Amino acid sequence: MNVIKNLQRLGQEFLDLVFPVSCLVCGVDKIFLCETCLDNLARLDQQLCLVCEKPSPFGKTHPDCVSRNTVDGILSALPYRDRHVKKIIETFKYNFVSDLKVPLGRIMLETIRKENLTEYFHEFTIIPVPLHTRRYNWRGFNQAQLLAEELSSILRIPVNNETVTRFKFTKPQTKLTHDQRKSNVQNAFALNGLVADKKFLLIDDVVTTGSTLNEIAKMLKSAQAAEVWAITAAHG
Repeated sequence: MNVIKNLQRLGQEFLDLVFPVSCLVCGVDKIFLCETCLDNLARLDQQLCLVCEKPSPFGKTHPDCVSRNTVDGILSALPYRDRHVKKIIETFKYNFVSDLKVPLGRIMLETIRKENLTEYFHEFTIIPVPLHTRRYNWRGFNQAQLLAEELSSILRIPVNNETVTRFKFTKPQTKLTHDQRKSNVQNAFALNGLVADKKFLLIDDVVTTGSTLNEIAKMLKSAQAAEVWAITAAHG
């Protein structure tokens, strides 16, 4: 155990050396996102239906769009196209800066409260979008799981990391087309346990086409889940 802790400490010291702690927006020392920049960070103007990408009240998937193959609604907090947002998300995801879970979790909670869905989600169980074991071992953490734990502690609703697993090692979605993204994650996940009549809130850092979230929603709904929503830190 001491060996592992020493290796983690050395790894953190190395990261601090090559990637000093400073605000990713204004550069102030000792914090990755200062309060001023957090408050001023661009927010998503309106929630969008994940199927047709048109504005939707409360992020609910439009009646003509929703199906057993889609989420029932989605909230996103930040516009990924904003250069500061993109930098923050990419640093969180690829530079192993897990501390960013706190401000990102705060912004996601802010969005839930803005849409008056805090009470609504009290009947839900949180499921973070899982990483494949190979990618998890390389990264050292699942950013979706960190965000899920942040929201769970504030909303006081449970997180379940076991119900959905990713057994298929897929290509990164970033550079794929819409159709390629959908094909890439098809049948990539496995369901463990009973989900009938239960409600679930999927958590991820970024949503673009929604292929991953819809694939998980389709699997849960095929097992008779009552409702599946999602929330992400950013929408790209």
